[in-house]
Amino acid sequence: MCGIFGFALKQKMPMDNVFKVLEQLETHRYPEESKPVGGYGAGIAVINGKRRVILEKTGKVSDVSPVKRLSETVKVNEANVLVGHVRMPSKEFMSTVEFRETAQPYMAKCYSDLVVVSAHNGYFSNYKKLREKLGGKHVFESEKIGLIDSEVIPHLFETRLVEKGGHVEEALDSVFQCLEGSNTVCLLHVGKEDLFMHFIHKGKTRGLNVWTNNQGEIIFCSRKEALTSEFTKLLVKSEFREKLSVKWREEKSIKFSLRVL
Repeated sequence: MCGIFGFALKQKMPMDNVFKVLEQLETHRYPEESKPVGGYGAGIAVINGKRRVILEKTGKVSDVSPVKRLSETVKVNEANVLVGHVRMPSKEFMSTVEFRETAQPYMAKCYSDLVVVSAHNGYFSNYKKLREKLGGKHVFESEKIGLIDSEVIPHLFETRLVEKGGHVEEALDSVFQCLEGSNTVCLLHVGKEDLFMHFIHKGKTRGLNVWTNNQGEIIFCSRKEALTSEFTKLLVKSEFREKLSVKWREEKSIKFSLRVL
């Protein structure tokens, strides 16, 4: 099971701060956990000023941690909308860890004027069946290596959004109902005019914490501890409030959407 992190802020955040959070998230492990949150891949997706999504990621490397390698290759210096991920694959996917195509986030853009970015933690147990139902319109980068469950999610959401006539709540509910297993998902939904972050938590996962404030800003992370050094001052100064707190191993099912202002 993996770790997710991201934000939508008015002021741009230096990437140095982002990588410090991802480094801490990558290695974080409670005493009772058998494995850390990450260490087998890492990636980020950011939106530039023209609402274009820039996606950078890496698989597991032998000489440094994935987050360290990512920090050496990313050309973006700062971001105000970002979705990040550190990978700890389930046993089924352990043989795929060296490949960039199997790292997250994943991006779906199979319909005009719509991009969906997904960061996922958990195991989507019925992913093969839903992939088959999506058909040939969709392009999956991980299929070059072997389809990863996580990549089905953004394609499923974009399809449901189109089928539901653009009704966000109905599309998110449809995805929520489809997901089998324990899963945490953040979906960054970039439309022609709209920008949303959608969240799903179902079952027991590594955890999910989401903060918001009156300015419409959003911060989220699988582990509060990973945020401490880089985001505590911002959380206090900008009067963020905890919207959701799901602890590791806590059973909870919830979904909601936040418009990025």
